[in-house]
Amino acid sequence: MIPIKNIYHLLCYAWNKLDEGELVNVSAEDESDLLNLLGRVLLNGTKTLLKRGIDKQYLTKNEVYQGIKGKVNITDSLRKNLFPKGLSVCEFDELSVDILSNQILKTTLRNLTQIPNLSHTLKDEIRTIIYRLHEVSEIILTDVIFHQVQINRNNSFYAFLLNISELIYKNLLINQEIGNFQFKDFLRDERQMAILFEEFIRNFYKIEVPEAKVFREDLQWKMAGETHQFLPKMQTDISIKINDRKLIIDAKYYKETLQKYYDSEKIHSQHLYQLFAYLKNQESIKAEGILIYPTVQKSLSLTYTHEGHTIRIETLNLNQNWQRVKADLLRIIT
Repeated sequence: MIPIKNIYHLLCYAWNKLDEGELVNVSAEDESDLLNLLGRVLLNGTKTLLKRGIDKQYLTKNEVYQGIKGKVNITDSLRKNLFPKGLSVCEFDELSVDILSNQILKTTLRNLTQIPNLSHTLKDEIRTIIYRLHEVSEIILTDVIFHQVQINRNNSFYAFLLNISELIYKNLLINQEIGNFQFKDFLRDERQMAILFEEFIRNFYKIEVPEAKVFREDLQWKMAGETHQFLPKMQTDISIKINDRKLIIDAKYYKETLQKYYDSEKIHSQHLYQLFAYLKNQESIKAEGILIYPTVQKSLSLTYTHEGHTIRIETLNLNQNWQRVKADLLRIIT
């Protein structure tokens, strides 16, 4: 079982939002479960935005106005016989908080209040914040809408809160019978956790080992013959160049570190094949390959060599103090 606080660290690294994560004050009592932790983070983050001043943009409005403002739509004004009444149809730009980024936050906060197992105290606090966002509309959330917000240096804190909002949205299930939401525990979703684990490992080394070059690498098959367009794409999870060393890391999130083979346990064969293909087809003569698994039941640290390449299998215990998690990750590459 991974502690809730460690899941929060994983998310902050995976999104490359360590500073933003630390800015949001989350206390120990907020860590009872993942849903309440995410709800608290979103609430406290929105409070921080309101203190700073939430984002505003100029929106074009077209409405009946007493007098003249901006550009007058003469045709519509005449058709509606507005001029004798001192009115006109005007088109003008107005600074507004009713923009997409704020709409996503308010809608997500509203959805949180409809989840039965969110704490009542947290719900009451969220409703207070929703009231303060009375000028912001609620919208229908979709998969693509989170990526339509334009993030820049001035509103960069929104990116962190939008990541939280998207995670909540993707794990909400509607209860058709009573019309409220259920939060799906994404920790049990191996596909979501596999993506999170890989992005966490990659960004951890980018942040914590600044002298290293950390990247995803497209490798070319070293095969002669027909056109290469039919060969499958080969891309590493994580490639690291540090001093004169090169590491190729595959981060694998599996419930079982080893696979059962009759009455014994073995390393997942397809993982070894994949990593060995990376090593054989990369530019360096020698490189080190590492398979990293989260520890579930069994800790491993195995080393093999073949044709000048070293292949290691390492496990990472996420059920421990976060400083020890960091130390173990640094040990793996040093």
